[in-house]
Amino acid sequence: MGLKLSEWRGKISLPFFKSRSSIQKSFADYNNHVLNQISPDSIHETETYVRSGSNYTRTLVVVEYGTVLDRHQIEKANEMSDNISVICYIREMDSAIVKKKLSNSITENKQKLENATNANSEEEAKAQIEAARMRLHMLNFKNEKVFEFSLLIHIVASSLQELESLTTTVKTKFGSFSKTFSPTIRAKKAFDSFLPLNQNKVEALTIREMNAEAVAQFFPFHENEYFHKLGVVRGKNSTTGNVVVVEENALFNKHKLVIGASGVGKSTAIFTDMMRDFMDGIFVRVIDPKADYGSIFKSLGGEHVKFSFEETNVDETKVVNPFDLPKHAYNEEGQTNPLYSNISTLLTLFKLMYPEMTDLQEDVLSKILIAFYGEHNITQQTDTSQLKATDYPTMSQFYDYLQLLSEGEIKDYPNQQGDYKKLESFHATLYAYAYGLYAKICNGHTRIDFSNPLIAFDIFALNNREKAQRVVYFILLSRLMAEITNGDKRPTKIYIDEAHIIADPKVPVAMQYLYFMLKVLRSFNCGVVTATQSITDFLSATDGTRNYGGAVISESIQHLYLPMMKSEIKTLEGVLGVKFSKEEMNTLEIIEGRKEEQAGKGIYSTGAKRIKLEVVLTGVEEQLWFQKKKLGELIC
Repeated sequence: MGLKLSEWRGKISLPFFKSRSSIQKSFADYNNHVLNQISPDSIHETETYVRSGSNYTRTLVVVEYGTVLDRHQIEKANEMSDNISVICYIREMDSAIVKKKLSNSITENKQKLENATNANSEEEAKAQIEAARMRLHMLNFKNEKVFEFSLLIHIVASSLQELESLTTTVKTKFGSFSKTFSPTIRAKKAFDSFLPLNQNKVEALTIREMNAEAVAQFFPFHENEYFHKLGVVRGKNSTTGNVVVVEENALFNKHKLVIGASGVGKSTAIFTDMMRDFMDGIFVRVIDPKADYGSIFKSLGGEHVKFSFEETNVDETKVVNPFDLPKHAYNEEGQTNPLYSNISTLLTLFKLMYPEMTDLQEDVLSKILIAFYGEHNITQQTDTSQLKATDYPTMSQFYDYLQLLSEGEIKDYPNQQGDYKKLESFHATLYAYAYGLYAKICNGHTRIDFSNPLIAFDIFALNNREKAQRVVYFILLSRLMAEITNGDKRPTKIYIDEAHIIADPKVPVAMQYLYFMLKVLRSFNCGVVTATQSITDFLSATDGTRNYGGAVISESIQHLYLPMMKSEIKTLEGVLGVKFSKEEMNTLEIIEGRKEEQAGKGIYSTGAKRIKLEVVLTGVEEQLWFQKKKLGELIC
């Protein structure tokens, strides 16, 4: 006879021949994988954590907060693993209920004050009364809002050991401004409060009354990612490893400031931005004092405008004539002729050449410039759209005109020699730019194709000649300004490397002009990127009432801070009013022996939002930038 079923159960080790409890144990011990595939969201609750499928979770609640909330501490707490999520519940309170509570609190604390048995109880009651009265004042006279606020932290781990480790990390991070704990025997309710159901099931433990200012420290909560749906990749988030995608059209403006010491990757960061702007259909113009970009632009079909003191073929001479006027037609619809505007620009240029110029000399010079343009048949009524580059006068012709003025040879110009005497010293200075050392870069007709999408203005030859550099910077900036404001509003970016060069404390008008550019060009679909290695020099241009370097910084919505000296960081904090955390200071401060390792790694910010960013080049960009390959040599 065969064995009975009960006898088979004892002989064969198969789940379906075991007792009910044994079968359940077998499934629990050996078939977890199968169960998780069938029901991955199975929930197992313990006293302090919840196992969801194969994940271990714990939801901590915040029950106490520090007297003063530091936004940077809160941001730092949120910049942790992706397995840690922060949940805020916010509900506005009825002001009548709040006032009633405060009134009751004052009454109760007055009774405590009358019955106080020691100094500590007395002072505590006084403090509570004062605080309640202050809040009542804010509610009654300043219409302050009060909210019920709750904060929870949800942790997910693949093992119990990892869960405990993450819990310790969270408590340490949040411990700087709050007290957190895991609600014993309420782990499932805390878990449910994390779900997107808008139900806080541990409200009794977490709720705290806060005014709008306190709530604002948490909401909108700092986000350690910078990822727009549309935009251009600007680097890698050093904290999370994810790409940083910026859509500049979504920002207040497209202006950007790049600050960092020499050799920390400023030029590399600028190069990557320019290449990606170019690929995105944006016209790129760069003032290049180190000859970094011209040859690359030329290999990509762009224009390499190389300023030089050396004798060159006249057909290869690259000059931007400051006497040019933009091709902007004068018509009856109210558009103004740009003559007077350019004369104003020329006066600023001449101040850079001759810093000692007085207001009287400036007035006389403006009168002479109008007459000088008239000699070349250019007046307020001239349709400049019909003029060619060769129709405009040049620096040498202006020098000669002043010479004729000194000799009384100009027709229909009264008091020639009297006016000239006021400008005699300026005339002597002008010789260097008309016929002397700088003639090759300041004198001549413009021979540049401004319709090219890539233009690099290479002024490397002017190194160690700061005065000449400032003059050429200004000529280029004013010309670019005119081209853009009189153009068709096509997207354009102007990159100004080593922008501190134009910050002359004796003649702040150049930096003032740059600030003016930033204010105006944001309305013309144009962004200006300024880069500097010396924040101290950059901030030196002031007229006694306004620091124009600081104004340029404030006008730029995007900031990229690369490693720099500690003194420069302190200057930044003082001028911008920003406070870098200890961790951010570790990123920004140059460490001896680690400069190469730190290169390209810094802090990127737009307004109050800051992330750690690492500049990363694509394969093609690396070949162009580091290997200096030509277009035909690229390996894609």
